[in-house]
Amino acid sequence: MLYDFCLLLGAIYCIPKWLIQKKYRGSRLQRFGFQLPKPSSKTPSIWIHMVSVGETKAMIPIYERLRTKYPTAAFFLSSTTKTGHNEAKRSLPNADGYFFLPLDLSWIMRRLVFRLKPDLLLLSESDFWLNLISEVKKQKGKVVLLNGKISARSSARFAKFPSFSKRIFAQIDRLCIQNTEYATRFQSLYIPPEKITITGNLKLSIPSQKLTPKEMQTWRDHFGLLPTDRVITIGSTHEGEEEILLPHIQDAKVLLAPRRPERFAQVKKFLEKHPYPNVQLVDQMGILHICYQLSDLAIVGGSFLPGTGGHNIFEPIQAGIPVLFGPHMETQKELVDLVLNAQAGIQTPHQDLSKAIPKALILAQNASDLAARGSQPLEATWEALQPYLLSYTQTK
Repeated sequence: MLYDFCLLLGAIYCIPKWLIQKKYRGSRLQRFGFQLPKPSSKTPSIWIHMVSVGETKAMIPIYERLRTKYPTAAFFLSSTTKTGHNEAKRSLPNADGYFFLPLDLSWIMRRLVFRLKPDLLLLSESDFWLNLISEVKKQKGKVVLLNGKISARSSARFAKFPSFSKRIFAQIDRLCIQNTEYATRFQSLYIPPEKITITGNLKLSIPSQKLTPKEMQTWRDHFGLLPTDRVITIGSTHEGEEEILLPHIQDAKVLLAPRRPERFAQVKKFLEKHPYPNVQLVDQMGILHICYQLSDLAIVGGSFLPGTGGHNIFEPIQAGIPVLFGPHMETQKELVDLVLNAQAGIQTPHQDLSKAIPKALILAQNASDLAARGSQPLEATWEALQPYLLSYTQTK
């Protein structure tokens, strides 16, 4: 099969990177199709695939409802990145298997799908693999895309290979899409409009883990924050952003949380070389939501330099604080429109950050009001899922 051959060539090309880079340590065997998760005799069998942290968090409310509806079901959770894998274990507990999605080679996927026998495969956002989907359909499972999105670049690439695109998307039973723009792009890829439901962005429905007053004080003590301190969290920064953001922040304590753990040491060296006495490095994953609750304002990275396309700017809104972000938010357009229309944040280039900070600080009430609207995408998605959930009681 041509697809398998091309994928295998790409894998061979990437092998040196997978062997050398630390972030692949501990996951190499799974990525090559070894150490597959153990099967389960429970029914139904539900498999959720998520790429990284953002997609994983978006699945929290759906996962919780599924576990309530099917307390005896088998749940298998696959991830692409190490941070996503760790987040799945933390925020989607008590699953029957957590694993890295292996290469989408037909003989690997055939073994994996036969072992898990999923009645339902839930894909999150934009990770589409032909053999994964095909093997699930051969086993009579349903495939549903949740929180679906597709960039203009990706849709253009799929459009260049219409036969291949039809083979992938024709096998997906339902596509729950974030907005009309993404829905139009999916329809251009030969997907019947009756398969598409616009449900909104599930990231708006991620449950916020509120700190108790005692926990709040414990974390303030941990970071050395005084009651009179104004606190700004700079979250999800990428290389180069610390240098351009920190000089613009005066008269505030800063909690600086790089996006990836492999950058912790690098950022620590930067802070030692360029002393910022008001900056506290957050070198622990999974506590960004805590930092936001300790703060008066959030600045979300991955948006001030080109190449990343932005991150979840709704997470600080859920903590009731306004948000600042940069001009490069190509992958988060819906959230940009949502936040700006509600006047719950400001988009600004880094050069104007010092001017934007005092303007953003007065938007806290708008942020709280916007957070209260977060349940709508969850309800729409859950309703769209019902036909595929009801089938279990009919066939099992």
